Amino acid sequence: MQRYVDLSNEALDAGALSPTGRVSTAGQLRRIRALTRDYELIVQRQLHESGHSSGGRADGLIHRFRFAVERQFLPLYFGSPPRWRLALRAAFGRRTLPDFCVIGPVKAGTSDIATTLLLHPSVMTPLAKEIGEFDRLAIYYPTVREKDARRLKYGAALAPYLMPALHRIEYANELARIAPHMKIVITLRNPVWRLYSHWKWEVLAAGKQRLAGLQFMHSFDTYVDKSLELYPSVPMFTAIGWEGLTSSIYWQAVKCWLDLFGAANVLVMESDEYFREKAEFLHQVQDFVGLPRMPLPNLGKTVNENPLRLPPPKQETLDRLQTFFRPHNEKLWDMIGRRFDW
Repeated sequence: MQRYVDLSNEALDAGALSPTGRVSTAGQLRRIRALTRDYELIVQRQLHESGHSSGGRADGLIHRFRFAVERQFLPLYFGSPPRWRLALRAAFGRRTLPDFCVIGPVKAGTSDIATTLLLHPSVMTPLAKEIGEFDRLAIYYPTVREKDARRLKYGAALAPYLMPALHRIEYANELARIAPHMKIVITLRNPVWRLYSHWKWEVLAAGKQRLAGLQFMHSFDTYVDKSLELYPSVPMFTAIGWEGLTSSIYWQAVKCWLDLFGAANVLVMESDEYFREKAEFLHQVQDFVGLPRMPLPNLGKTVNENPLRLPPPKQETLDRLQTFFRPHNEKLWDMIGRRFDW
């Protein structure tokens, strides 16, 4: 069992890459499926629990069984892994800490970017993508021996912290305490369309029964109306734990990361650039964090994409949001010295 738990990523890499780093298409496809499986299991569970699934009770039971059983043995977890996995890892060797971070606001493409980076042979996969346990952070990361072996094989070995933690200022402080010179890659998304994805996630997480009594959640337009009405005095309703409108205001949160780590250690990118031109985006990230340049394959579909198909926003709503976010965007651009096409 120890070999499977702690060396599962090594086994996946061995099937995906030759010692020279040449990509095996079949091996990479297997690794992509393994790295994204937890997202699929979680979305299937959410669809059934929220009442958005067209499947019946039997279908729901099958998905719950798969979630309970298959999720015990995954190489990467979206969030919390089974506790026995952490307990077992604690018994095997001294472990390392993350070498660099890829962060952003929620619903800004961080899951897709993170999964692509994990296909690099010099990037070591943590047990979970989103980790909030800083008192035992190392247990999620490779052992010193595993990292030394990877470095010997590929010339470099780095482990990332991958979290949509831009607005979690306590996380920024914890990471700065652990490694104040760590490289931080911040990926931002057009705040208007990030908010639209945020609303869709709220609809999925809240579920049909709960939403029935929340008239302002019935469309993106009414959601925006209520959000702007309440801002900044009253936090907007959230089923996911992140307030929608403020999660699309970036400049103050980015400033906190810059103040803690220094401008030389923080790279601010736009996730739309990643989806338009992945190769150039990844080359910039690889150069910045100290990874050898390597072309990485497309994942085939967007990771952690919301399965709900909901009506698009009205142009009037988009215009209102663009006006609202404009002064916040200007403060961001002045601070980082570049503009995005928002």
